[in-house]
Amino acid sequence: MDFIDYQKYLNNQWKQIEQRIKDDEDFKKAGKGKIRISEVFIITLDTNNTPGLLIVTNNIKKVDKDSIPQCKGWSIEIIDKNIIMTLKNNDFSDFFKDIINLILTKIYLNDFNEQESIQYFFEELLSAKNFFDTEELPRKLSPEKETGLFGELIILDEIIKKNSDSINLDFWTGPSQKHDFTLPNMLLETKTSKNREKKIVSTSSTDQLSPIFDKPLYLAYVKIEKNINGKSLNMLVHELSEKFSKNSEVLLNNFYLKLRQSGYYNIHEDEYNDKYSLNEKIFYFVSEKFPHIKRVVEHEPIFDLSITYKIDLDKCEEFRINTDTMLQKL
Repeated sequence: MDFIDYQKYLNNQWKQIEQRIKDDEDFKKAGKGKIRISEVFIITLDTNNTPGLLIVTNNIKKVDKDSIPQCKGWSIEIIDKNIIMTLKNNDFSDFFKDIINLILTKIYLNDFNEQESIQYFFEELLSAKNFFDTEELPRKLSPEKETGLFGELIILDEIIKKNSDSINLDFWTGPSQKHDFTLPNMLLETKTSKNREKKIVSTSSTDQLSPIFDKPLYLAYVKIEKNINGKSLNMLVHELSEKFSKNSEVLLNNFYLKLRQSGYYNIHEDEYNDKYSLNEKIFYFVSEKFPHIKRVVEHEPIFDLSITYKIDLDKCEEFRINTDTMLQKL
């Protein structure tokens, strides 16, 4: 099965177990039903329609208990050779199934063995932790985050065009790390704006745009504007999905996992209808002379200090790099 077929298969399994909970007296008496997906994973559903997952391992001692992510939204416990995961808030049911399906699909497509499957499952689950560590359901992206993701996908598309022979998505680190792209030869941070007049960007941390990292750091400024003949965020996601699908089902699955980490869920896609066109794309080299906060003195009682600030790029022309030259570097 390919990505689409396996996703359909998993969705069908959830529907089957939901129906069996309604119809099967044995399931009702037990309080929970289950359907085996693989040798390792079994999906579960209780009589309150709360989903969960049962992970079966032949060697529980090899499971690193410290790698099991805990949060307010789910409980995970080890009983004998089983790792039992249960969602606490049924309002999160659709989001839970979506994340679980994507992770299980990646495991299936890669044909991981037992230990690889369990390790990968918890690694990916950790990236979704923030969405289940709150009392509120994941909301649609804010206008600022929607704009930011739009710009990231524009740059992602550029990188893919330059590396069409060996595409992977490990370099797209925006959903999980300080910078949006971690390439072999550089770090690249993307800032996207709809401001028609000034090129002003905001930092998200004290050192996000500072020349202090092991690799050279570059800034991509993406300026977009509303245009009824442009593209919506959904259209951009669909176009990239088509490209990844033609290349690899694993790549397509990775793309959707990255989108979820960025806060983009299919359940909200009807709300991303605004269309934009690319106005300009400018690159800057964050050198030692690039405007940044060079030193922050932290007194001993102060910890976890973070300072954000804005940069007027109209005053940073000396750090600007020719676009064609920069695109060749990607």
